[in-house]
Amino acid sequence: MSKQAFTAAQREAIWLAHSRKCAYTRELLDISNFHIDHVVPETLADKSVLLEETLARLGLPKEFDLFGWGNLLPCRPGANLQKSATVFEPAQIHFFLGVAASKKQEVVDNLEKIERRKNRGRAIILLQQCLERGELSAEEVGRLLEEYAEAPEAIFELLEGLQFTDEEEVTVVSKSDLESLLDRPVRLGENSHIDGVTLTNDNGEQWLVRTCREYESAHADGFYALTTFDMKMAAWFEHQCGLLKALQAASISSASYVSSPKVGIVDLSLMPFSFFPSMGEVEEEHEPSVSYQDKLDDGVLTIKRVSQNLIVVESDSMGQKLVEVMRADLNGDGIEDILLFEYCYAIGGTFGFGGIKMITRSAPQSMFELVPPCDSCAG
Repeated sequence: MSKQAFTAAQREAIWLAHSRKCAYTRELLDISNFHIDHVVPETLADKSVLLEETLARLGLPKEFDLFGWGNLLPCRPGANLQKSATVFEPAQIHFFLGVAASKKQEVVDNLEKIERRKNRGRAIILLQQCLERGELSAEEVGRLLEEYAEAPEAIFELLEGLQFTDEEEVTVVSKSDLESLLDRPVRLGENSHIDGVTLTNDNGEQWLVRTCREYESAHADGFYALTTFDMKMAAWFEHQCGLLKALQAASISSASYVSSPKVGIVDLSLMPFSFFPSMGEVEEEHEPSVSYQDKLDDGVLTIKRVSQNLIVVESDSMGQKLVEVMRADLNGDGIEDILLFEYCYAIGGTFGFGGIKMITRSAPQSMFELVPPCDSCAG
């Protein structure tokens, strides 16, 4: 029994690369019932001395990859079971390794095609759902599918939409839209009467910014939100600009520990208490395993509001609002992450600030952890 596990996509890729035929008998293979054989047996991986001797006898390099495409062939179940852990004679080994090596690039190319097909299926479902909810017209769905036929992974759905003063909320974003969105005036929540936010530099000069591009330029030139009011208004820019930056780097994830079963910010036992804001210097360092749920049980935290993608919690001194916005691979490691809008505020005061948080899980049983922002997505 093979120890190496293969995904459905990997099985299809190698099946197609070898013309759907058994490498040993040349019979046609049923995609639902074929084996993947290791030409040089994978059992040698646990026998280092025997592996070294076998590779030397066969004239293969010490770094030969037993689990790589160059050692894998599709075959009939019977042929594989009959071969089992048998090591062919050198001439036979080299012949079949040559067959495997000649198909390596085709296997890789097939995997890319299958992934694009899978992503296109996801994109179609996403856009159909948006059409049914009235968020996109049939013409817009058609345009997006045509425009992104070769890159459907560049279309993203937002649980919390982008808000601008000159158009309706944007809940579906394509990467080609990002540049134009940087130049749209940001809507500051329900504050429709406020036109932008005033930033100040150390010389007392001020800059009224309305778009994310202006906001980023002002920050780069040393301007910042000075008053508590400006800090509150700047939170909207931190959210929108941070999200647009994250979208530039976002891609479809190849692995996820947040989707099956689906978990998120409302799963308080998975949320480290280190995520909660503090006023001034941190008085004590909490154990990494201490969660929001632990502090809720201790009476340190109180839930003020909760919904499917939102939670508001408070302590005696601080409050925190977290809103889930999107899920994708946000830092290029292949693992699905969650982007959050965060707003923190002082209890009984006027101090408040906001930004984005990116969190993930690196294993099925682990708690959430912060995703280190990549250069292109730091807010």
